[in-house]
Amino acid sequence: MHPEDRKSLSLLASASTGWLRLLLPIALVSTLGGCTGEAKVEQEIVRSVKIVVVGEARRGRTLTYSGVVRPRIESAIGFRVAGKIVERLINVGDRVEVGQVIARLDDSDLLLAENSVKAAVASARSRRDVASDNFERGKALLPQAIISQQGYDTRRNDLDAAVSALDSAEAQLRIASNAVEYAVLKADKAGIVTAVMAEPGQVVSAGQTVITLAQAGETEIAVAVPEQDSGHLTFGQPARITLWAGPRVSIEGRIREIAGQADPASRTYAIRIAVSEAPPIMRLGMTASVALRVDDEAAAVVVPVAALTESDGSPVVFVVEPANKTVRKTPVTPAGMAEGGVRITSGLNPGDLVVIAGTQFLRDGMRVRLADERRQARANSPG
Repeated sequence: MHPEDRKSLSLLASASTGWLRLLLPIALVSTLGGCTGEAKVEQEIVRSVKIVVVGEARRGRTLTYSGVVRPRIESAIGFRVAGKIVERLINVGDRVEVGQVIARLDDSDLLLAENSVKAAVASARSRRDVASDNFERGKALLPQAIISQQGYDTRRNDLDAAVSALDSAEAQLRIASNAVEYAVLKADKAGIVTAVMAEPGQVVSAGQTVITLAQAGETEIAVAVPEQDSGHLTFGQPARITLWAGPRVSIEGRIREIAGQADPASRTYAIRIAVSEAPPIMRLGMTASVALRVDDEAAAVVVPVAALTESDGSPVVFVVEPANKTVRKTPVTPAGMAEGGVRITSGLNPGDLVVIAGTQFLRDGMRVRLADERRQARANSPG
């Protein structure tokens, strides 16, 4: 390489190194300035939240459950004899009265059995009459010594046996006659048919369910109560019932029955609430809402479920400080569910502003903007 060229390259490298020494600090300052700005922007982020004002602490609470309208007595109706169904006269939803025919069996075999027993009764009655005549003749011949005492006793025993055989045959006839009557299934109680389990042409056994009948009379609400609430309920406790499908009127009721054992699958207790006066619109199978008022030992405030969150494994809520519009993470003590939210026995005071929306984005001491303020700002903005 020519000496002049080598000298030119050396001068160019020296100049480049100088420019790099000048540009590097500038780049570092720019980078640090950008990070500081981002941190500043992050610190100035103001979250928009929704709040609710904590009300007064109350000792009692209202438990609300969903229930189903049920009859107090629901019977499974079936024939008392076996046979083939030839006719069914009712359907689901029909109202039946006492003595109304529900279904009929083929009674051919039952009639044959009855006729056979009738013949046996006639035969037994004939034997009883013959034995009675023999005994009467023996009674007249015994004083004349025409027959012996042994012969007289034999005739008396024959009469007693014939009378017993006739009684037995007559009892069998009554059984056969009842069996013929049992071939016609009649309602012994008035009510509504809730289910049909057999159809014409089907052969059923004695006692097999043909229909399910909800007896007319008292109407009840069947409710499943969680085990943590079952201890607060007592027999005769008043209840307020509202039908979902009907008008929003309160129907009075009282707890009539509390199950002594929890359901093994749902772990709930079956409660039966008797309705004092069922309105005409209340029909079996309807869904109802049941409100039960109970008294607790500790007073508590109620907040929506959305206000409750968790921090380090403990339940907390975020309370807004009105002075500086920041949130304060507050540990609380929940005490079960209530109508409208969760019962809190400690950690909150009446009048506190509790965040109920946006808690997942909050941290202790963070500035917030209330939803009402944001709407007012939009309303006051030009354009």
